[in-house]
Amino acid sequence: MRFDSGPEAGTRLIQIRNATGLCVELLPDRCLDIGQVWQNGYPFAWMGPNGLPTWREGLTMEDALGGLMATCGFDHIRQPVTHDGHAYPLHGTMALKPAGDVSVRQTGSGPDAMFVAQAEVVQASPNGATYRLNRRISVPIAQNTILLEDVITVTPHAPILALYHINLGFPLISPSTQVSCNGTPRNDMLEGDPQTRIHGPLSGPNIVRVADGLPGSDSAIEISTDSKNLPWLQTHRRAEPGSNLFCVEPVTHDRKPRAELLQNGEDQDQERREFAIKFALNA
Repeated sequence: MRFDSGPEAGTRLIQIRNATGLCVELLPDRCLDIGQVWQNGYPFAWMGPNGLPTWREGLTMEDALGGLMATCGFDHIRQPVTHDGHAYPLHGTMALKPAGDVSVRQTGSGPDAMFVAQAEVVQASPNGATYRLNRRISVPIAQNTILLEDVITVTPHAPILALYHINLGFPLISPSTQVSCNGTPRNDMLEGDPQTRIHGPLSGPNIVRVADGLPGSDSAIEISTDSKNLPWLQTHRRAEPGSNLFCVEPVTHDRKPRAELLQNGEDQDQERREFAIKFALNA
């Protein structure tokens, strides 16, 4: 489909619905990022007041953040900076790039059937490197899950930095929300406004569960990553009226300035990296 009005006017939209009541919206003109997601009509994503605009002159992630997941990287993450004569915008530029070679198909049959969306996105970095993202998003027909798998290659070799900005909002996020990490309650992640925290480096599988915590409700999202490739977990909370945003952000690097990462050897030139995130939703 295509949006016909608003800041998204003219941009492409893929909507996948399965047999469990899961509805997933994908955004091909934003590197096949994930927009709104519903489970049995319950919305999970934070949708900002600026909507989901795609690239235009002067637009940055500060103006365009929204949807369940926005890709940050792969030439830069976090705050804008000028380094070695190159200006890197907030969270890099991959998220606002349109995807090419977009396809959606059904694979398998019966309970093993799934919908698979794939795309390729190319980003030419100001440091002279070209980043190529090959993305695959799978939605089983009989499970309330989403699996995102990314392969990033860069020519010539250059640092590959990734931060997956997972944005959660009302009704999941409220004063009753409960957060746990690998089964351990971590409601401290919700404290403060605004607040950004960094945890790690982690080891093994990492599962963050966010539940609305309402009496008689089991509405929740579980976000699973392998800390071998995404060893840090960053969280961000904005609780002021008109925002009500809680972000879960699996990330490759500690929360340090770019120059410090390079100086300490934490930001090595690479040719290829792979990342995977699984979302399980219940409502």
